[in-house]
Amino acid sequence: MAGLIGQNFGRYKILELLGEGGMATVYKAHDSRLEREVAIKVIRRDAFPAEETDMLLKRFEREAKFLGRLSHPNIVGVIDYGEHEDQPYLVMVYVPGGTLKQKLGNPIPWREAVRMVLPIARALEYVHDQGIINRDVKPSNVLLTEKGQPMLSDFGLVKLFSEGKKAEGGMSLTGSGMGIGTPDYMAPEQWTGDATALSDLYSLGVVLYEMITSFRPYTADTPAGILLKQAIESLPLPKQYVPDLPQDVESVLLKVLAKDPKDRYASVHAFANELEELLAGHSVTAATISPEKLRQQMTGIASKGQPASSADPKRVESKKGVSLPVIGFGALIALVISGGVWFASNGAFAPAAATQSPSPSATTAIESTYTPAPSASPTRAPSDTPPPTQTSIPSEIRDGKNISMRLIPGGEFTMGSNDTGDPNSRPAHTASVDAFYIDTYEATNEQFSACVFAVECRRPLQTGSATRTSYYTSPVFENFPAIFVDWKMANQYCTWRGARLPTEAEWEKAARGTDARLYPWGNDDPSCNFANLPGCVGDTTAVDQYDTGVSIYGVFGMAGNVWEWTSSSFKRYPYDAGDGREDLTVPGERIARGGSWHIFGGNSGNARTDTRLKLAWNYNGAYVGIRCALSAP
Repeated sequence: MAGLIGQNFGRYKILELLGEGGMATVYKAHDSRLEREVAIKVIRRDAFPAEETDMLLKRFEREAKFLGRLSHPNIVGVIDYGEHEDQPYLVMVYVPGGTLKQKLGNPIPWREAVRMVLPIARALEYVHDQGIINRDVKPSNVLLTEKGQPMLSDFGLVKLFSEGKKAEGGMSLTGSGMGIGTPDYMAPEQWTGDATALSDLYSLGVVLYEMITSFRPYTADTPAGILLKQAIESLPLPKQYVPDLPQDVESVLLKVLAKDPKDRYASVHAFANELEELLAGHSVTAATISPEKLRQQMTGIASKGQPASSADPKRVESKKGVSLPVIGFGALIALVISGGVWFASNGAFAPAAATQSPSPSATTAIESTYTPAPSASPTRAPSDTPPPTQTSIPSEIRDGKNISMRLIPGGEFTMGSNDTGDPNSRPAHTASVDAFYIDTYEATNEQFSACVFAVECRRPLQTGSATRTSYYTSPVFENFPAIFVDWKMANQYCTWRGARLPTEAEWEKAARGTDARLYPWGNDDPSCNFANLPGCVGDTTAVDQYDTGVSIYGVFGMAGNVWEWTSSSFKRYPYDAGDGREDLTVPGERIARGGSWHIFGGNSGNARTDTRLKLAWNYNGAYVGIRCALSAP
């Protein structure tokens, strides 16, 4: 929707893009009447079926009027609404200081964190008194003024797009009994659509926990994975990350994050009062609860001894290697089944059970030690820096969504080729990149569905592949590459992960190394033993299918299967990152790399490491997917 820049929405002139998500795009605009800057949130019409448009507009108008009546110093106010060329939009106060999410990455002193959370707690208290449940409290929805004052935003938008429309006499947008929110911050009861004011309280507790420790309590690469961890794992004690954290502060965090709502504070008002007592150095009510009782509340396990923990021998192993406590197993199954119903009803193509990313099994020699990274829980957030005790850059990491990434060393390499049928790949020249990480595998249906579930990505319009009608709805294909994604959708996905698309120079270095190899596996002629090439399968395959075709750095699938978007726009060689091709705001053709299973874009030679494919940024088809990158520390 970058084409809206420069347009006038009535008295509002669109100036620049501020952010983009699965449901809406936010712009900075100028109000010509009051001569001030505002923020305009334009609702994405393509995120909703055409037959629901009338209902959407009616609800939008009703909710916009209701939100406009909210008045609190720590709530981003809605000041106007309208419709421009069939696109509904909200006009809000412009808050120029960025988001709380951008401030995260390292532990924040607990007093500073509590002082920042207190105004948000009072804002939640106010809207709860108005009969509103936010259901999406998270750091990216906390905006900061120029002086650092926190402001809660997006009130009512989750409600606007997620509640049933029985009042309008139709079917619900998502059906009844649905879980709505962002998985990492959702309360246990929220997964089955039972959100209450205490669910917002839990989410605010997660925000405070993350601010103080720099970790989120539970993370995984899929919503179902988070649900499973939340159901069976104890809350990691905050003092294990911040050893000098006062016991009263830890007790408050444990209480606000209790799995059972009745074990939390009775209201956000009570929680805010407790935070004020903390700051004043007074005793807190959470301190009167015994540590054993608090731990039982965290795990949901009542026993005479210590509750089961990750080191407790009284556990059983599931088929997928997930440790399950013996006590409460039936309740866990019920939770997971509830989560599966949510995914199916919502139409988000997620599997009914959590899985880990596939583990590499390549025997090809690689430059860095090829060992799997430990899968710790919880996983550090995408914007976080390595722990202070880390003294070297690991060869493999897992990002904030628990997705495997491989280290690509920095330095010079040969890019392009003089011996190629692709004129756009000539001439061969020396390029240089800084060290970075790149996804070990292409983004899968399962992983992309998690972004859709978090309302940060648009779902593909097609649900089948070239030969499979249930490609996006059957768990059989959960480990197959995400397809029908255009360049902007790819950007949304990588941004949601705290990552980015690789430049085409980075992509080529990851695929060919420093020896100018023709294919990721070397210079042997391409065949179906190495990759999913034209004529091999006739559709996509699992992302970890071809361990014989792994690159020198241990990266899978960089030839065949699907083309992969890069950040680079098309320009002639030699490659120069400073010549404008990495300006993401410039419209035009973008470069995809790696070839596909289809003849699309050429013949089997399209799997060469130097082959470039020019595509319009809005192209989406069954032959193009995603792989993300992350700059190394």
